[in-house]
Amino acid sequence: MKKNRSYSYIYLILWGVPLIFFIRDFFNFEDIKSLNLYETWELFKISLTQGVLSVFFATIVAIIPAYYMSYRKNILTKMLEGLIFIPFFFPTISTVVAFTLIFNLPILKNFNVLYTLKAIIFANVFYNSPIMIKYLSEGMRNIPKNIIEAGKIDGLNEIGIFFRIKLPLIFPQVFRGMFLVFIYTFTSFGIVLALGGIRYSNLEVEIANTLLRDANFSKALILGIIQFIFLIIINLLGDFYSPYELQDEYKEKRVSIGTKIYSFIYLLLEYSIVAIGIFYGFYNYYTGKFSLNGFFRLFTSEFNITYPVLQGIRNSLLLASITPLFVIVFTYLILKNFSRLTSTIVFSTMGFSSAFLGIALIYINILYDIKLWILLVIGYFLITVPIAYSFMYQYVREFPKDILDLAKIDALSPFKTFILVEFPILKNVFLGTYLQIFAIILGEFTISYSMQLGREFPTIALVNYSLFSDKKLLEGAALSSINIIIVAVLFYLSNKITEKNNGGK
Repeated sequence: MKKNRSYSYIYLILWGVPLIFFIRDFFNFEDIKSLNLYETWELFKISLTQGVLSVFFATIVAIIPAYYMSYRKNILTKMLEGLIFIPFFFPTISTVVAFTLIFNLPILKNFNVLYTLKAIIFANVFYNSPIMIKYLSEGMRNIPKNIIEAGKIDGLNEIGIFFRIKLPLIFPQVFRGMFLVFIYTFTSFGIVLALGGIRYSNLEVEIANTLLRDANFSKALILGIIQFIFLIIINLLGDFYSPYELQDEYKEKRVSIGTKIYSFIYLLLEYSIVAIGIFYGFYNYYTGKFSLNGFFRLFTSEFNITYPVLQGIRNSLLLASITPLFVIVFTYLILKNFSRLTSTIVFSTMGFSSAFLGIALIYINILYDIKLWILLVIGYFLITVPIAYSFMYQYVREFPKDILDLAKIDALSPFKTFILVEFPILKNVFLGTYLQIFAIILGEFTISYSMQLGREFPTIALVNYSLFSDKKLLEGAALSSINIIIVAVLFYLSNKITEKNNGGK
């Protein structure tokens, strides 16, 4: 099949179109001169501090569980692997709900953790350390044993083997994990907004506040450009570290009891936070008794007059049902027409400000009266393509070439090749990706918040945020519980479908 190398650039252009109209009508070069360099530098520093500290502590916390996963296969390993659903699928608002409840517990309330930098770091380490576990464990597991043995023969001890052999070999892969943790923290919106407050606003929060509060569009654009350029530079640093092609047979190895205990405690803490997000939906925070009143109130007509829960659920399900279809088709086309710059272009867009994208989309609504749900589909499409790209890359790019060659011999067109050959084999991958994107969109918060759609087109995340902002803790915890349960079920189903596909292959 002749490759059309323009798909990657089409994706980049799709990102640019919503921004062009906004820049055309509101950007004023003179406003750049009035930009307070000291305030901008302080804002950049707090964003950088949050990112660096989160990467550092997430890596430190993840090392021992990753080591355990590298050498043991059991139920504990399986449960540690399952934690990857937290950074990719656990709704941001549910994280905010869980930590708000935790930091308000009597035993912790006196420590005044809420609305501090510590609260942000705690939440981000919980949220992102499973990413580091995944990358560290995969890197250590695939180091050939003969290389380690050669190091021992040369007289290296365990510390020397780690720093002179293991670390250089796994660093290119681990760097990608560090980059993901950094970018998720650097562009964090909901966690910083709700747990840190204005004092610890990062660039992403400040962009939204500048647009919504001050209507200073030029300043917001400059901040967005600074964020984008910086993250692009960080992303390109990964090109200096070409990954090693490491592959080795898995061999179990005895680990210390301390390693096992630490891994179990870490697992328990991670799942406890998820459980708290569900538990308080069924537990009355004020009376100390179990109750379903929070759930019942969510669906009463009187409550929905003020807080459109039912409308938010309906809107989120609509968006989550439609958007993945476009994402999967487009991502498939990008991967089938892969070029050297494809990954760079796709992942570079993660540096764009989702808050700014939301404002640009609502401006298009003002200009051309395009329906809000269509604009939200566009916004969710743009931010989830890199995620679908990661999920589908291995299966589409490494599709058996001999099968495709047989299709060419039979003179099948590209469309018939897809329908008759590729789709039957990849259908489980597509379905798994669909469910994963579905779950992500259910919990998306930044774009819909930036578009200020709380009344015009509410989503589950927006309604949940309103409930906690108005101190409706019981109802907010109940709605968060519903969202978590839906996401957990979708993640479980997508994993089962993917495993089935791997078994088939």
